[in-house]
Amino acid sequence: MFWNNRIVDLLTELLGVSRSILKVLRLRKPGLVFLVVTGEFKKGHTHMLRFKLVLPAPGASDVVNRKLTLQIGSAEPESLQLPGDAVESQEFEGQDNDTVSGQLVDVDDAGNESEARTFSFVLVDTLAPPQPGEIGLVVTGEE
Repeated sequence: MFWNNRIVDLLTELLGVSRSILKVLRLRKPGLVFLVVTGEFKKGHTHMLRFKLVLPAPGASDVVNRKLTLQIGSAEPESLQLPGDAVESQEFEGQDNDTVSGQLVDVDDAGNESEARTFSFVLVDTLAPPQPGEIGLVVTGEE
């Protein structure tokens, strides 16, 4: 009976250690972050672009929030707290040719933070204007 209890205790301890190791292995660096330009507009004499960040899916099932730090051009850096299942940021705006840089960190239910995924983009206007409407014909005279 003593050996059975000892074996059960050892197996229980081994299971706890295995769970801890798996938790650490799942907290790897998040995947790549992408930028999608969603629109353009003029603010005064400045050409501005609207964009969102497309985030990778969380790497672990116990991610409860995501910390996004972002700097657009020479503006002050912003820190955002997103839900653990967020795969897209809110919409931002920046000037044409501004650099957008930052990092994404996943946080699990125990407060453990993943290694940061850093990113950097340059906002470039690649949106073509809409196709012109139909062309008409006006007869201006007759000879």
